[in-house]
Amino acid sequence: MYRLVLLIVSAFICFSCNGADKKEIKASEILKLIKKDKPVHVVNKIIVNDLDFTVNSTPFIVNANSLQNEISSNIFFSNCIFMGKVTANGKQGTLPVSTCFRNNLVFTDCDFRGEVDFEKTIVFGMVNFSKSVFGENANFNSMSVWSKDSYFSEVKAEKSFSMIYASFYGNVYFLDARFEDKASFQESSFKGKLNFNNSIFLQGVGFDLMEVCGAAFFNYAVFENNVDFSFSRFLYTTEFINPTLKGKANFEKTFFLNTVRFEGIDTDRLILTETFYGNKTH
Repeated sequence: MYRLVLLIVSAFICFSCNGADKKEIKASEILKLIKKDKPVHVVNKIIVNDLDFTVNSTPFIVNANSLQNEISSNIFFSNCIFMGKVTANGKQGTLPVSTCFRNNLVFTDCDFRGEVDFEKTIVFGMVNFSKSVFGENANFNSMSVWSKDSYFSEVKAEKSFSMIYASFYGNVYFLDARFEDKASFQESSFKGKLNFNNSIFLQGVGFDLMEVCGAAFFNYAVFENNVDFSFSRFLYTTEFINPTLKGKANFEKTFFLNTVRFEGIDTDRLILTETFYGNKTH
């Protein structure tokens, strides 16, 4: 009987964690707040339908080929489930529409069941997706963030995660992140620190052609497949302390303009063709 009670309680807890204790709210209700420039503060809710930040907007012309939507509201979601797609870019007629967030963009401890698309998004406030789960493809390509700190710590990406040609003008944290499918940070620029300590990459990952101006950390990271750092530039201290390499780590023509530390690493797995060391500590 005691075991039966335990099973029932465990099942109830599991059911609650999957959203049984959350109330539903329509994405259109959130968009109404944004249209009135009111802050969005949503906690412990299930958001049904697609959340499209470009809907009901009056975008202005950026150039002859694109439009931009501007949002002044502070955006904050915590412990929410998004059943549909979450996007900040779309189309008006034949022209693409991107979004500029003038305030914070926060989705902490959220569960995204549909695709997430913040391509070409501009954010002047803090970006925080910590502890969130991306069940479908996540697209942060060409994103520009001007805040001091941005957080993707403990995120879990079950499908493709893409942050190609993004620009972050502060520090970015991917501590304890987990990428179960391919991930790419190709040609991205990080003006502050970049921290991937303890992150796990189960498939191939690309860090090629990127630039990091602050300290870069990949300590205790796990790379189950190949990782590419070729043609990248690290301008400050860079650390690869006790990472796990199951495939090859390509550093062909990578520039380390300051101290770089390779410790506890299988050097046979490193490709160091024409790698440049400004301060040869490795």
